Amino acid sequence: MKHKLNIPRLVVASAAALLVGGAATAQMVSELATRTAPQVAAETFPANGAAYEVAAGNGFAKSVGETRQVQPAAAQVRSLALEAYRRDPGSARALALLALAESDNARRNALALAASRTNRRDLTLQGAVLEAHIATGDFDEVVETLDQILRVHPTYRTEFFPILGEALRDESAVPVFARLLDGSSPWHVYFFTNYVLGQPELLANVALLREGRDLAGPEFDRQLVDRLVQAGEGEAAARLYLQLSGGKRSAGNGLGWAAEFPPFDWQFTDESDFRAQVSRDGARLELFARPGKGGDIAQRVLPLPSAPFTLKLAQFAENADQAENVRVELRCPGEQQPFFVKQLANGENTLSVASAPACQQMLLVINARAFTGRPTLRTELSAITIASR
Repeated sequence: MKHKLNIPRLVVASAAALLVGGAATAQMVSELATRTAPQVAAETFPANGAAYEVAAGNGFAKSVGETRQVQPAAAQVRSLALEAYRRDPGSARALALLALAESDNARRNALALAASRTNRRDLTLQGAVLEAHIATGDFDEVVETLDQILRVHPTYRTEFFPILGEALRDESAVPVFARLLDGSSPWHVYFFTNYVLGQPELLANVALLREGRDLAGPEFDRQLVDRLVQAGEGEAAARLYLQLSGGKRSAGNGLGWAAEFPPFDWQFTDESDFRAQVSRDGARLELFARPGKGGDIAQRVLPLPSAPFTLKLAQFAENADQAENVRVELRCPGEQQPFFVKQLANGENTLSVASAPACQQMLLVINARAFTGRPTLRTELSAITIASR
């Protein structure tokens, strides 16, 4: 299935940049005169095809750099490119410029694609091929061509990641990315970690891609879940979380204190005078608050059970008089006002929630406080169990 890419913006911002770069970084040729004065070399040594190639490339680079118009710039140097091709039929850059000089789109694309079969490394030629695929809106070939370009010329990733992003907007492009961006080239991981995470509109399709295979490691997975939530893709984030956690931490029973994938796992406050941390054996959550400190100290998002339901947990406070300074709050995600609040006692606690709003998820918050003039709060909580009644 083909997806119509945003051709004008992409060609001007990316394909033209590649063509300029390719022409400006022409391959070194043997004769010193060819490198330093290609026009003079071409006139002095008519058989020197490389000199004509470099002269054509330099003229093209200068013109397209000034006008950002690819076809007119190539047409200006067509005669030089044709001479270069006559003297050296294997000149990839001459073939590319001859293709780009064509005013007829079909002929230009056909020539560029045919020429690419002779050389898949030349930057200018690959630029012509890329423009041809963009013109036809074939993102399968766009992605494959960019993969070939960036394997050989990784420094162009900044210019061309937007084209990949444009293709990844379409859900039907996901199998193409899964096939080609398989981690076999360093730029694959860089694309996901340094570009994709900053593009909220791409994250849902990236989540689909991640469901099929690993992309860039555990830290990327954690950031992807978090960014999906921030982008308002809660369902995609929850679905990916279930896969990454093996579904083991998605159920309400026996939540435990895992903190690998917030907000669906726990997110703990970690300050020198106000913090939550998991005990060494992983069974309890240790809370610490110096006098005058307080607030939300731990939280996570969970599916909202059908009301009525109960939460069960135990508290083990160092000072029993301070046990009530720890409370549990339930909120709809994004809401500040809780729909349920309950202070905890020391020992076993059963919290009964009689009714709940219509949100699909709930934010489970543990709030702790040590009042000024009172001792430092030190307490521990057991794992929380949630059950419908």
